[in-house]
Amino acid sequence: MRAVPLLTILLLVIAQSGFAQNRFGIMPQISTNFRIGESWKINSKFENRFILYQYPFEGTVRRAAYERSDLEFVVTRSIGPLKNLGAGYLVRRIDKDGSFLHRSIQQYSLSQEFTSLLLSHRFRTDQTFEKNEAVQFRLRYRISIEKPLNGLQVDPDEFYLKVNNEYLGILKSGKGNMEIRLLASVGYNLSESNQIEAGLDYRVENIIGRGKKNLLLITVGWYDSF
Repeated sequence: MRAVPLLTILLLVIAQSGFAQNRFGIMPQISTNFRIGESWKINSKFENRFILYQYPFEGTVRRAAYERSDLEFVVTRSIGPLKNLGAGYLVRRIDKDGSFLHRSIQQYSLSQEFTSLLLSHRFRTDQTFEKNEAVQFRLRYRISIEKPLNGLQVDPDEFYLKVNNEYLGILKSGKGNMEIRLLASVGYNLSESNQIEAGLDYRVENIIGRGKKNLLLITVGWYDSF
């Protein structure tokens, strides 16, 4: 019964996909974690996005093009076993007009360890500031599952599966909207501090009202910890 609301939303999205803008691309990223003492950690992420195909085609835009780059820093503090509070900042360069946007971030995350399974929850709010645009506010919830593909835990030279499902509520100029994201990826644990991941990231944007957008991305990431 708990899956019924989610299935309903997905069916509605699929039913209206023919009237949406559809895009396909690739999103490589590099992520590093720096530990400061026992309680503090800094996560930095550099991410690019390239659109390889889009339909309907915009006459003045190339079908394949570099779209944007993100640089993000989030500082977190442990407040208990598998619980963290954090705050951060993101700057994005948009290729379409060479402009920049800035985003402040606040988050709370917690994880639960089960036999051969790690379940994580992240609650995040952010505020986006862009020239000649109203401030955009977002409320985000993400649930993540990570499971080793061999044995009960992820050891070096072993593969693991990661699935993320995120819901975003958006408010801008007094108007609300919603976005849903689903990511499924396979990772390889090179060592205790190095992992690589590859997968598919599907996003449905502008769910409320007209202008729905479907975006499917191939994700490739490298993660390092110090």
